[in-house]
Amino acid sequence: MLQTIKRLLSYIRFDLKRFMIGILLLLVTTATALYSPLVAKQMIDEVITPASQTGQLNHGLLFYFVGLYILMNAVSFLCGYLGQYTLNKMANYLVKIIRDEVFSHVQKLPVKYFDNLPAGKIVSRITNDTEVVRAQFYNNTLAVILNSTVLVIGAYIAIYLLNPYLALGLLFLIPVMIVWQWLYAKLSSKYLKELRELVSVMNGKLNETIQGMEIIQTFQQERRMDQEFADTSDQWVREGDKFVRLDSLAAWSFLALLRNTTMLGVVVFISLKFLNGSSILTAGMIYAFMDYLVRLFEPLNALVQILSSFQQSVAAGSRVFELMDEPALEEVDREFMMQEAKVVFNNVNFAYKDDIYVLHDINFVANPGETVAFVGHTGSGKSSILNLLFRFYDPNSGQIIIDGQDTKDYSRISVRRDMAIVLQDPFLFTGTLASNIRLNNDSITDEEMIKALEKVGATHLLKKHELGLHMPVTEKGKEFSSGERQLISFARALVYNPKLLILDEATSHVDSETEAIIQKAMAIVSEGRTTFIIAHRLSTIMHADQIIVLDKGRIMEQGTHQELLQKDGTYAVMYKMQANAKSED
Repeated sequence: MLQTIKRLLSYIRFDLKRFMIGILLLLVTTATALYSPLVAKQMIDEVITPASQTGQLNHGLLFYFVGLYILMNAVSFLCGYLGQYTLNKMANYLVKIIRDEVFSHVQKLPVKYFDNLPAGKIVSRITNDTEVVRAQFYNNTLAVILNSTVLVIGAYIAIYLLNPYLALGLLFLIPVMIVWQWLYAKLSSKYLKELRELVSVMNGKLNETIQGMEIIQTFQQERRMDQEFADTSDQWVREGDKFVRLDSLAAWSFLALLRNTTMLGVVVFISLKFLNGSSILTAGMIYAFMDYLVRLFEPLNALVQILSSFQQSVAAGSRVFELMDEPALEEVDREFMMQEAKVVFNNVNFAYKDDIYVLHDINFVANPGETVAFVGHTGSGKSSILNLLFRFYDPNSGQIIIDGQDTKDYSRISVRRDMAIVLQDPFLFTGTLASNIRLNNDSITDEEMIKALEKVGATHLLKKHELGLHMPVTEKGKEFSSGERQLISFARALVYNPKLLILDEATSHVDSETEAIIQKAMAIVSEGRTTFIIAHRLSTIMHADQIIVLDKGRIMEQGTHQELLQKDGTYAVMYKMQANAKSED
């Protein structure tokens, strides 16, 4: 916990000036607030009490003290407002920095990290947890702790000036509060961390439900999803009840007992000290004593109220830092230069998980300008090969060599610079059609994008909206059909004019007419560049220079379409089955 607090505090250096101004203003607020009871004491002892004895009121002195009291409170109010405003602005800025850092870091994490963690949990840490840090640590807790600490010290000093013995007697509150807060922090932290984890689970479940709503409704899974979400909610309530019991006991019952006991002790002390005639007791002194006691317990009460928020903010901060501390991809500061795009896989072995290999001794050569197709049943290793080629993962052993250079010796960004990919399930970002094709690369002109759309036979998309290229695109491109999203993704690859093109099931989600359009464009765009294709429809790869047949992560057959048919092996069986199925249709 201490490490998380230190780390959160370390961000103050990014806005130290605003922090110092805010603290200075809060100190002025505290000083003026603490001086007000002394002004009231003087007014009672020097104006009101003499007037009650003599019947003559010193109006000038009364107005002076009243004006001074109002001035002190006005300054306290104004500086308190400005101090809180300044610290709140600092909080917004600091959390922006944390969010930017964690978002940037997430993009540098290996793809396998996202394989093991639901998207909802990651989103929760970047948005919800950072918001808790902003609202409950920088915005609230930090100011309250600093202000309350100064108020407690100031109240002790004021009481000491009034009566040193009473002040020394009240010092027992300090060790009691420290021990109590330490116990509270220790016991509450585990509950709060569990609560934050459960919130992440619920976010993940919500995200999964929204993404899969069509399947849920189609297969009548609403009750099951309701029950799963309710189970998590019930667990959250149970953990929350444990924290509430602790918080209610520690934050309210204990404090009330401590306050009432202290008040009783002060009354007894005053009775013994002053009423026996050993000291002079004035009405102003009684007022000041009671006022400072109230002001002593106000910050203690504020600290108690803020403890749960403080624990929540630290728990949220620890989850954010856990994400930020995930090891990023190790990058080599070495630029890769692709020339002809000759690709060699040399004894490549790969496992997503330790010792569970999905690729075994993969060897092949793709010469510059060749089209290489991978075929095989689900789980045969087709997509894994392309994942390695694109360096989403690195092989456990063996080499992937492009133009005589081992790709592991160069930065991933530079290796991918001359590659383009069309994924199995095309992803469109919220924005416009143009922004989804150029991906914010301003060097790509509208004319180049229109030309790319023409090559893939997708110019009809420009007529769907009066804004043409600049038509709005909503989340995941829901206004386009699956085939249209494929065409947009294909145009996106074309405008980057890659030396190496990867098509992962590029025509598997489109109808026969759209497939014919894409195949026609393929013949154009594949010319002069090395192209890798994965397709279930073997009719789409008949003209490939090389077809590699995979089974359980191993290369079973290799050759052209005609060569593999003559072998009468796995490929020939697959081709005949698809041909028969097509003729029956």
